[in-house]
Amino acid sequence: MGDAREARGPLRIAIIGGGIGGLSLLLGVLKHCDRHVIEPHLYEATHAFSEIGAGVGFLPNAVRAMRAIDPEIYKAYCRVADQAPPIKVNNRDMSVFSNVYMGMDGRGGTNTSKAFEEICTIHNDNRFRNIHRAVFLDAMINLLPGGFKGGLVSFNKRCTNVHEVGGRAKVLFADGTSQTFDAVVGCDGVKSRVRNILHERERYEPQFTGKYAYRGLIPINDAISALGKETATTQALFFGYGGHLVTFPIDQGKTLNVVAFRGAPEWNYGGNWVVPATVQDALEDFKDWSEPVQKLLSLLKEPDKWGLFDLPPAKTFVKDGKICLLGDCAHASTPHLGAGAGMAIEDGAVLSRLLGEIKRPDATQLQRAFAAYDAVRRGRDQRLVTASRNAGMLYGFEQPEVGDDIGEIRRILSNQWDWVWDLDIEAHCEEAIGMMHRPISLNGTA
Repeated sequence: MGDAREARGPLRIAIIGGGIGGLSLLLGVLKHCDRHVIEPHLYEATHAFSEIGAGVGFLPNAVRAMRAIDPEIYKAYCRVADQAPPIKVNNRDMSVFSNVYMGMDGRGGTNTSKAFEEICTIHNDNRFRNIHRAVFLDAMINLLPGGFKGGLVSFNKRCTNVHEVGGRAKVLFADGTSQTFDAVVGCDGVKSRVRNILHERERYEPQFTGKYAYRGLIPINDAISALGKETATTQALFFGYGGHLVTFPIDQGKTLNVVAFRGAPEWNYGGNWVVPATVQDALEDFKDWSEPVQKLLSLLKEPDKWGLFDLPPAKTFVKDGKICLLGDCAHASTPHLGAGAGMAIEDGAVLSRLLGEIKRPDATQLQRAFAAYDAVRRGRDQRLVTASRNAGMLYGFEQPEVGDDIGEIRRILSNQWDWVWDLDIEAHCEEAIGMMHRPISLNGTA
């Protein structure tokens, strides 16, 4: 008579949420796991895949994580992403990550007709960079066997609860149906239902960060008329008192993505995080800024106004080998370091590689994999939340003991991203795998 553990079917894993994080994990599981051992299925709450926002930039750590999940993701990304012009810096092949400018001319807004002043230029070694979120999502979907019709994805499935039943996880959906799995991975964003289920007694709710942003897209020729060709066709950061702007081209250089940030003591729109705004609203908020910035904002068409929220540090991303959190639902951050989506891809790389270490359908191995994922990822992910908030304060001359000291700002910017960009993802995954296989004593400690 065979071992019952050997005779059972594959471990069923529900991935809740079909954004960049959820699809990264699904593609990673398909690449690294034996389908006779791990059987994934993704559940998306809406009727189709969608990503909130327009442009997104992927930095060196993110593209290395794409390769660690599946080189095909990186190839697909390169086919549709904007290519940064290559340059030589200290005999290394680099590209411009961002040009940084002073976006206003003085605390009182004097001489606002003056063009912005350059503070510094930041470089990295990422050849391909910015992309429209929806375009990247489509590229990832095309890598699924059979696309979204290949039987690995279900739409209109909003998770409402998860119950433990007989040592497994029963997922309840808003349409009245339910499914039973060996584990559930929440990839359902900053307003995550899965996170609240995991932290049933100590809820981790998003908190307003004291900033909001206007977002919009501008045809590149119009943007060039406002900023000039050099600035409009590369990524740029504009600093000023109480706010900053980020601009970068997407759609193969046809469109400029514009995000304009301002500080506010509170967000008075109830449960709405995105509200309609007008160009006049944006111009009023940036009335003391340089003329090129004001001209750029005047070109926005029906901009949205986004409240910026992030998550306080959680004690864990996992529970009992049954529930795990990935991406924004675990560690939503502000966008000031441009690394949130990249961190979700890193999460997907590490977790999928850990799941690939499970060689037979033994549910106890899920607990080991989830525990190793939590141990390796949580500190780095949560560091981003704090560092990103601090960066937003820096850009608005609001950071204590720095203020508008341009020399000190240059010094901080010169290495601000190093810890994000320089991650060795292969060593990171190997560290997690080592933890997963570490011997455990009878009392559960390593």
